[in-house]
Amino acid sequence: MKKLFAYFLLFCIVTVAGKSYAADLASLSNEGYYLVTETRVIGEYKGCTASEALRFVNGTVFVCSTFGYDNAQYMPVVYILKNKDGAVKVLINGKDYSGSFIDGR
Repeated sequence: MKKLFAYFLLFCIVTVAGKSYAADLASLSNEGYYLVTETRVIGEYKGCTASEALRFVNGTVFVCSTFGYDNAQYMPVVYILKNKDGAVKVLINGKDYSGSFIDGR
């Protein structure tokens, strides 16, 4: 019985902790960011690294200054956000990334 309770407690802790690290539009809004547009990644998305540009279907190209790996997904939704100082973030699969847009031509 104690072992079952310990597993249940561990499951609850992991579930709550995982949700606290996920970004969302509401939490980024509380940080002063507002939604500029919604688009999608072109092709397969495996995360954001500084050495690779992310191309979006709306024609923009984003280069991350922060990085993170993610489960491979085909054309996930991207939310492009900006704050009053001009800082840009993109939100992909519940993870936010800082970076900048470059000319993709």
